[in-house]
Order: sequence, then structure tokens, then C-alpha cells
Amino acid sequence: MNYPDWKIPTPKEQQLDTALLNRAEGKVEELLHELLWDEEVNLYHSYANAVSVRRLGYNDHGPVHARITTYNSLKILRLMHEAGVMTSLESDEIGTFEDSAVATVLGCFLHDVGMAVTRDEHEWHSVTLVDGIIQRYLDKLYPDDLGLRIVLRSLTHEVIIGHMAHTRIHSVEAGVVLVADGTDMSRGRSRIPLNMARDPMVGDMHRYSANSITRVEIGPGDQKPVKICVHMDDVTGLFQIEEVLMTKVKASPIISHMEIVAMVTGQDPKYYLK
Repeated sequence: MNYPDWKIPTPKEQQLDTALLNRAEGKVEELLHELLWDEEVNLYHSYANAVSVRRLGYNDHGPVHARITTYNSLKILRLMHEAGVMTSLESDEIGTFEDSAVATVLGCFLHDVGMAVTRDEHEWHSVTLVDGIIQRYLDKLYPDDLGLRIVLRSLTHEVIIGHMAHTRIHSVEAGVVLVADGTDMSRGRSRIPLNMARDPMVGDMHRYSANSITRVEIGPGDQKPVKICVHMDDVTGLFQIEEVLMTKVKASPIISHMEIVAMVTGQDPKYYLK
């Protein structure tokens, strides 16, 4: 994969770029080819991550997180599609599944850019910073359809502002991203805040519970279209599911299509949704 001279991707980014492009087709593939190599977007991600990790002591909100959540969003959206669940654009007879995937990817990839400003209400700062980028890509993908561009711009905004579960959302597309954002919690993803904690009395359970999670698997469910299986080697990981993932799942319009199960080493599976 050829990268521009200004970008030196990490091995993880390269792996995720390949995985994303392998999952995409049509307009979504065209969009990802542009987004992954967009210098402005990469600079926003880089600075948002610097603010998040170095200044605030939070975990990754940069290019790797954007890629993981976008990949998981596409996976969840595809599993629901294969199970016959219509997106909101499809059920409203406004757009196609591909159009829904475009808004999902565009919003998910840009959802945390607002961390470059501040943690509090960063989803709203994201919308402010990236609205021009959203319009630029929609102009490229839908040059002759102003009506659809307006719909997708609005939907992309919903995807972004809804990812923290602070604002009620109503679309399948935004609900998918809300859940996907909660799935990026495996062990390696928690080490940054664990090592950089400035006050060990604040948030210890969050850090140590995340550090017990070995992997998160997303696949078809036994009874529902999507099953999220969280593997962990210690019961402290249950706190991460309850306080982070389930908070987002319960606020998501796609909750009725989800199965959530915790797999603790040496214990029977614990189902949160079945």
C-alpha cells in the first residue's frame, strides 16, 4: 500500500487500512481511499490524540481508534443488512444501504476530532471542525444530488453527536456507530491511560477493568443479527462492559438486534443481552 510522503503510518494503522479497504466497495471504498490519505483529517486525528493522551491522560482518540471503530461499524451494519434489517434511510425510502454506509463511515471516522478542543462535549466540537470536510466528500460522491447530500450531511452529524450517548439519536446508522465506539476496549487499548494516570485515585476501576479485556469479537448472533463477545481474563472486565459498552448499547436504536456476552476465563458465559 503506497502512502504519501507526509504520512508514516504505524504497523497497526497499515493493518487496519488494509482491513477497511477489504471490507468496502463502491462509494464506501472510494470514500475510504480518500479519508485514509487525507492530510487534513490525519492532522486533526494526530492533534486530537495529543490532547487526549498527553494533556488529559485519556486513552487513544486518534487515527487507530478512528479505524477500529469504523471497521466495527461496517461489520455491525453489514451483519444487520445480511439479516434483513433495514437502515433508517432504507426504511424511510430516502436512500440505499450504500448511502447509509457512506454516512456511517464518514461520521464514525471523524467522530472524535473534537477532542482536539476539549473532552467536554467534544462531539459538538467535532461537528464544528469537520463539517466542511463532510460537505467536501459528499460533493465528490453525490455531485448531482443536492437533496441526498443534505440528507447525508444531516445523518453524518447525527452519527457524530450521538456517539457519547449524551444526545438521544433515532437512526440505525447513528446507533451502529454508538455501539461500535464502545467496542474498542481490548487490553492494548487501555494501557495509555493506565500508564499515564496522574491521579491514581480517579478512575482506577475503569483503567484496570479495561486492562483485563483480551479481545472483542463481533459476529452473527444465535438469535439476533449481531453478537458482541467480550473476552477477559479477570472479572474486573465486567465493569468495563457495564459502564462503557452497555451504556452505549442501551441508548442505541439497534439494541433489539444485539446479543452481548462476557466470556471470563474459567467461568460460564455471562449474557447482558440475549
